[in-house]
Amino acid sequence: MTITPPSEALLDQPEMELMDLFGRMRSLADAHGFRGTLPAVWQCSDETQMIKKALFGYFFDCPVFNLGRVGALLDPSRVAAASHHGHDLVILGGSHLGLREENGVGFVQRIHGETAPCCGKLLQVLRDYLAVYRRAASLITLERRAGELILEIPYKYLFPKPAAESARIVLDMPALVAGQGLGDGSHGRLYHLAPEFLARNRERLAAWPEQRTPIGALLNAEVFTFRKRIDQESRDPLAMLESSVFEYLPDVVSSPHPHRRLADLNTWRQFYRLTAYLSDAFDGGMRNILVVAGRTIDHNIKHNTFVPQFGFQLLRGRAFDACYFGPREIGALLREQPVFKPTQTFLEYAGVNAPPEK
Repeated sequence: MTITPPSEALLDQPEMELMDLFGRMRSLADAHGFRGTLPAVWQCSDETQMIKKALFGYFFDCPVFNLGRVGALLDPSRVAAASHHGHDLVILGGSHLGLREENGVGFVQRIHGETAPCCGKLLQVLRDYLAVYRRAASLITLERRAGELILEIPYKYLFPKPAAESARIVLDMPALVAGQGLGDGSHGRLYHLAPEFLARNRERLAAWPEQRTPIGALLNAEVFTFRKRIDQESRDPLAMLESSVFEYLPDVVSSPHPHRRLADLNTWRQFYRLTAYLSDAFDGGMRNILVVAGRTIDHNIKHNTFVPQFGFQLLRGRAFDACYFGPREIGALLREQPVFKPTQTFLEYAGVNAPPEK
């Protein structure tokens, strides 16, 4: 793994109502002298995100420019186009997730009354990996024999196989077991646990039952990876999402909240793609740029709240002085700002004429 992602606890910051969030973002932009401000978003194409997008434009008195694709996949090259439509830029982005969670997956009720996964595109990335992981976590077992903990690993996980079109688990045997094995069990090979594994999980293992029991959540990202043939050059959105988070998928599937964890890590990856482009490749002149990224929580198809997780501020084009804000810092920065309130109604902003008086 090239870089360790932020922990789940760190990313699980207090959520904000959208009117509060956008009002504080507007105040922050005004405080730094933003002018001719174009709001822009990278977010999923899901209908649950559309009122949020409209309200964001309302607070900056300008319709919103789109920087993203389905699954909250960012296209940094669109920033250059956006820069021709406004002077300063305020960018909001990140993945979304249905509030209702079932078996680790977020759901929302759609307009036809049916409950469906949300974000569905992220679930497409997750589904096969999660199934492979959960099967391994149920088939690899631990039991006590004469007071010793014995691990049994089915043979299918012991013989290496080349990368293929479907995901496979690859166990890090030195991190999981000690020695070459104790012999054959009823379903696979028997092993003592590695001392490091015992030490990390001492409290949970102390109460482990005598009978053979699935290893479950003890099969975590420290003891396995995935192997799959990944097309790094594909321009298909699903393949692009998968390749961007592939090395972090063991962390995702072993989380108690895998769908949420994937949403957060996708936001993290796309945020740093954007800020790398803004600071290294984008010729913004003397522009001011504010980026706020985080998790959108879909309470229903019309109502969202937002968890700020990352922030970036570049003032007057000075990339060397750009400021990054982590999950705690961006929330604190926003809460310090007063809540700007638009002086016109949404219909007035939208140019909708009031009905004639009777």
